[in-house]
Amino acid sequence: MSAPTRPTAPSTNGRTPPTTDGATAPSTDGAAPAALDDVRAHLADWLAEAVLEAAPDLAAPLRDLGVDSLDLIRAARRIETAYGVRVQLRELFAEDMTAEHIARLVTERAGRRRTGADPLAVPGAAHGPVVLTPSQEQGWEEQTGSRAHWNQSLLFTTRPDLDPGVLAEAVRRLVAGHASLRLTVEARPAKRPRQTVAALTADTPLDAVLDTVDTRELDDCDLSEAVTLRCALEQRSLDPEAGRVARFVWFDAGPARPGRLLITVHQLAFDMVSWSILIDDLERLYASLAAGDDGDDVRCTEGTGYPEWAQALAAHARTPEAEAESAWWTEVARTPGQVPLDRGPGGGGDGGGHLDPRAANTAATASTHVAQFGPEFTGRLLEAARAHRCHPGELLLHALGEALGAWQGLDAVRVDVLRHGREETVGDTDLARTTGWFTTTVPVRLDLAPGTPAERLARTVGHLAALPGGGVGHGALSRHGRPRISAALRGAPPSDVSFDFEGDDADGLPLGTLLLDIADEPVGEITGPDWVRPHLIEVIATTDDGVLRVEWWYSTALHDQDTIARLAARHRDALAALVHPAG
Repeated sequence: MSAPTRPTAPSTNGRTPPTTDGATAPSTDGAAPAALDDVRAHLADWLAEAVLEAAPDLAAPLRDLGVDSLDLIRAARRIETAYGVRVQLRELFAEDMTAEHIARLVTERAGRRRTGADPLAVPGAAHGPVVLTPSQEQGWEEQTGSRAHWNQSLLFTTRPDLDPGVLAEAVRRLVAGHASLRLTVEARPAKRPRQTVAALTADTPLDAVLDTVDTRELDDCDLSEAVTLRCALEQRSLDPEAGRVARFVWFDAGPARPGRLLITVHQLAFDMVSWSILIDDLERLYASLAAGDDGDDVRCTEGTGYPEWAQALAAHARTPEAEAESAWWTEVARTPGQVPLDRGPGGGGDGGGHLDPRAANTAATASTHVAQFGPEFTGRLLEAARAHRCHPGELLLHALGEALGAWQGLDAVRVDVLRHGREETVGDTDLARTTGWFTTTVPVRLDLAPGTPAERLARTVGHLAALPGGGVGHGALSRHGRPRISAALRGAPPSDVSFDFEGDDADGLPLGTLLLDIADEPVGEITGPDWVRPHLIEVIATTDDGVLRVEWWYSTALHDQDTIARLAARHRDALAALVHPAG
């Protein structure tokens, strides 16, 4: 998955939201209760960003407004930062939850919270060994190519007057506070891999977590060239088996020019949602330390650590609740999930070949077809989603099913849908501020039996609403379930197509006074050329400035550009039938 494009700081519509200094939840000593109108205003800003409306109805169910689970994860973090109140994701995910109800909930809890912060786990503690999560284990097995070169990376411009010592200490506390940044994967012959977490203490040398590159004597052109070259090298520097899953490299450009900060984290330790958590913590750590507050209480506010989440998932797979889901997932697995090929992996144009096509499906053969929809169409898409009481991503997913079904003449297809995976219904977990690889692929059955476009869409929306436990049970059962259940689910042919709705790029990252913007220099290739792509066709949809963009990633070793272009055209037609219904 590509890194997000240039993010912007969240809008506050001219108001200044309540903020807190430091890297911990706000102190409650003598704090006045939050005013209901103040909380309403703060949530109104969040909701306006989430649904792209200037004055959203705070009393309307969030689902009816098009708010998805990823929006609610961001809301939970904003609430904790602003008011020192934690609202569980499971509470926010209630079917009829409204922004007004959230405001009253936050106000009540802020008024009765007890003095002092809850005790947190000691940052930097070692942990393990524990099993890999289902997403980690599946990725590990699929990667017969570059397991080490498989990263998430962003390059930022930094404030010109940055204090190097303060930055190094902020990064040290950041790494100490997030267990996923200290993972080591232990590959064991003839046994399942497992992971441990290395300790990081106050005695750990600062240069062990932050590498500083002196570029003060370089002019702007040479500086950019040096940054680009170093970024390309760093992409190949990680190794999860050696415990090297995160790199922070600061390019010191002197006191008069913005520097650069490269953050590269291995995919096994990080997902897209983790970026906003990491950047928010780094900004607040630096601000507190720069202000002279260097006590032990200046630290990250991570909830359930990633190793604990891995353990919770494994335990969940053996519960009666999870095992009751197996019939659902077994039925979904029977739905066709394969697509025809233009050529086999061994060459030729008949789609044959005795080799597994996934072996030829590498980063070196990847190409992209892009479809864009203008503001008028995108606006109608959002209106149609509200009219059908669904999320825009669900409309796009259903249209993908229509396109795949028309291509193959099928009345049902199976697609792997990427979901955030931070389901707090598993164990006693608090995941809104935890970094790690939570993203999970959930098999979804798209029923295309005869009916009007609206009737077929309703079946898709109903199927998604009925997904057991948000979908994490599928991975848990297939990887950690009892042998009979696990074998049945893992024996199903994998889906060839995945779908990911990443929403509005403008939602952005919580950039502040330390990190100013995304830098112009490229971060380099985030995967090696022999990295194995998990699906033959990957469909990634985003919106930016009111424009919908759908990327169709495919392998030139398996499909022709014309084939993918025709599939994208079918998708556009299916969307149009929903956005511009006949009659």
